[in-house]
Amino acid sequence: MIMERWILVAIIIISLLLVWKLIPKDKMRDACLLFLSLQMITWPAGLLVVEMEWINYPIQLFPNVNEYNQSSFFFEFFLFPIISTFFSLYHPKRIGFSLLYYVCFTGFFTSLEALLEHTTKLVDYHQWKWYWTFVSVNIALFLNHRYYLWFKKDLKKVVNHE
Repeated sequence: MIMERWILVAIIIISLLLVWKLIPKDKMRDACLLFLSLQMITWPAGLLVVEMEWINYPIQLFPNVNEYNQSSFFFEFFLFPIISTFFSLYHPKRIGFSLLYYVCFTGFFTSLEALLEHTTKLVDYHQWKWYWTFVSVNIALFLNHRYYLWFKKDLKKVVNHE
């Protein structure tokens, strides 16, 4: 197995361990909602940037499956949705910290992608720049978090009397 595949496997294992350790059982439904709703944003966005040939993913997690869909299954359907889940579940209530929170999460994801682009063959920028990732990740996090807040707005906590 080449180095890039080991990197993908390591990130998957670390991500799953973080989900297991950091998401409380009472927030698991919220986590599933956040995880799946972000995929509705990343799937068309990922297809757009690949079809416009702005980004290429030379090494895929599932190379045979990605014959027609050249977007990155790993980034669009796994890593970014997990990061977004943590983002919304632990989002600060105070408005003052919100901007810093966005910058930190977006900076982490952008730095990770830029590092992988420079050191591996997992991501290859053509007409794409790191700041486009920064902007698009911010927009996706904002939309997903707003959807989450809207979805939970009038829900009442159900008490289990067992």
